[in-house]
Amino acid sequence: AAASGLAFMSREQAEPYVLTLLGSLSVVGVFSLFAGAIGLLRFSVRTTPSPVPAAFINTLDEGVLVTERDGRIVYANAAYANVVGAETPGDVRSVERVFSFDPAATDAIFHLARAAEDNRGGEEEIRLPHPLGQAEGSPRWYRVRVRPLTLGGKQEKTRTCTVWQVADISDHRTEQETSFQELQRVINFLDHAPAGFFSCDGAGRLVYLNATLADWIGYDLVTFKAGSLSLSDFIRGDGAELFLTMNGQAGEVKTEIFDLDLVARSGRSIPVRIHHRVPFGAQGRAGESRSLVLNRSKGEDASEALRSSEVRFARFFNNTPIAIASVARDGPIRKTNAP
Repeated sequence: AAASGLAFMSREQAEPYVLTLLGSLSVVGVFSLFAGAIGLLRFSVRTTPSPVPAAFINTLDEGVLVTERDGRIVYANAAYANVVGAETPGDVRSVERVFSFDPAATDAIFHLARAAEDNRGGEEEIRLPHPLGQAEGSPRWYRVRVRPLTLGGKQEKTRTCTVWQVADISDHRTEQETSFQELQRVINFLDHAPAGFFSCDGAGRLVYLNATLADWIGYDLVTFKAGSLSLSDFIRGDGAELFLTMNGQAGEVKTEIFDLDLVARSGRSIPVRIHHRVPFGAQGRAGESRSLVLNRSKGEDASEALRSSEVRFARFFNNTPIAIASVARDGPIRKTNAP
């Protein structure tokens, strides 16, 4: 504008104005040089943002949505659009709106939204009757997480956004349910096996017994708690000492076979053979056993070999109140009964 105005003036008339304009520009230039030297004035250079962050987030399998504190969407990756069923950028909605249609998800989303307002993280698992963005389909499980995200640095004003992460974990849940059902089947098979089974710790306290053994000795498996029952509660005489006196080296696993009598709560005696397997840990401490109990009563086992005289003698040897030991000629003790 100044140049255009001076063009219509004569040289003599324009000369003072030109000098004034040049002087003013010189002052501005000198001031800018000093301001730049002391850091008061900075010249920013426009740089192209790196495509790596966006490319990385877009390759995540978990949906990511970044929103402002007022709910405006800042960014959503491709996985989020896929999870919520958004076909175009205009179809992308906030997490609150996506889950608002299902009453079962309302409480979970409300808790997460409150956590986001308080700048806290949170996580919830939500089960929906059908996939997001669809009116029908099989039930689906979703894991929803929220956490605050602070943007900005020392040179610019900071602002806090909210990061929502949404993942479809239905396949993982299906695997868990399948594994749980298989585990339940295995436990059911073990509980109702034709042989008894129990596990005890080094002090003789039972940590597990199956339904078959519980039925033999007259205990209610429903009320059984780990550690509430000891071997001496259902093994006649001093037979429990046979289990407690087993010893071994660290890392060793020993198996012993005992023929003795169990005593039921009714007082009935049950001849059994117990295969007792014990692992020994650090310093030779006995770990939790794996003990198989075979019933030798008539009617429980028809095999005559299982009621041989050797078995009867073993029961007598282990259940008699008389202390008996077998000693070798050179002195070492070979075998002892519990007393």
